[in-house]
Amino acid sequence: MVPALADFSGPFADLTKQLQTRNAVVRWWNDNEGKKLGIKLTVKDYDTRYDGTVVASMWPGILSEMKPVIAMGLGGADQAALQQRLARDKVPVTYAPPAYGYGWLPNQWVFGPRATYGHEYATALRWFIDQNPGKRPVRVAFMSTQVSPAFVDIVKGLTHYVKTVLEPKGLATVVATEWIEIQPVDVSTQMKTIIDAKADVLFGISNTTMAAAQLRAQQLHGSKIPTIAAPWHTIWPLATAQKTYVPWEGHMTVTGLVSFAERDSRAFKFYQELSKGYGLPADWNPLSLLGISQGLLTVRAVEHAARKVGAAKLTGEAVYEALATGSFTEEEMMGVTSSLSFNKEAPFP
Repeated sequence: MVPALADFSGPFADLTKQLQTRNAVVRWWNDNEGKKLGIKLTVKDYDTRYDGTVVASMWPGILSEMKPVIAMGLGGADQAALQQRLARDKVPVTYAPPAYGYGWLPNQWVFGPRATYGHEYATALRWFIDQNPGKRPVRVAFMSTQVSPAFVDIVKGLTHYVKTVLEPKGLATVVATEWIEIQPVDVSTQMKTIIDAKADVLFGISNTTMAAAQLRAQQLHGSKIPTIAAPWHTIWPLATAQKTYVPWEGHMTVTGLVSFAERDSRAFKFYQELSKGYGLPADWNPLSLLGISQGLLTVRAVEHAARKVGAAKLTGEAVYEALATGSFTEEEMMGVTSSLSFNKEAPFP
């Protein structure tokens, strides 16, 4: 049994529906490698409303009911709630989003196929600086929420990176940081502060509602400050709702997965395979890719552990060892990620 933490009624409900591709991957694996190994995995979703207190209260019951050897998490809320107890519970948990800085500790039982948000955003910022050589230093602003420890962690990490690495080199400086609600109605006042600070780029670390509010506020003020965020936070879900990418011209996303614009990729072929016979619940998009990456890391971890200890001796500890010391090839990840390797120093490749 594989518990899958989800959000069907909270701030990420619109995104979670797309992540259900992870369940289709499990069904595909059962028909292929699982059948050879004598293993059938069954996924059960739990609605946590992206609330750490809900996760903490539900988790003991999940352990009792499911007795899992691995689980699939949703994001920062449940990682913050579970991270320090998983080693005791002997259940590794995989994640689709990038890792968080507060997870950057040895001997953790949380794993993801990507580096931290800080790594991805720092890479995007360095790229932006190189694209704008006339703007020195590049003036950086943040708009995020303090409701989620994950979002606070990203802002703090990037601010530290700018101040200690980029600012001494004259490459960038932080000019504004604005905190907003996780489900805001209007952020025009906070956006005015960022505009007045003459920001060159805005990191909109957000959910879809926050991103929409940021765009409306920029339109209200006649501003065109480019934003950088994860693709499931901004451009794709809002463009889907608006049926146009036009309002997002000049805005950017960064992610450590294959681009969903690549239709000739190994990843897209795998998506087509999933769509034919495994009840795929989402179209080809950045979020469905996210769920596929998580599903693949989950089943490959079980597969590696079972090949080492045998299906009858499969335990959470064996799956943890397969993750913490293992390598997963690009072929095993069906081209969704490059080849991955983990060690016990950090829960990301």
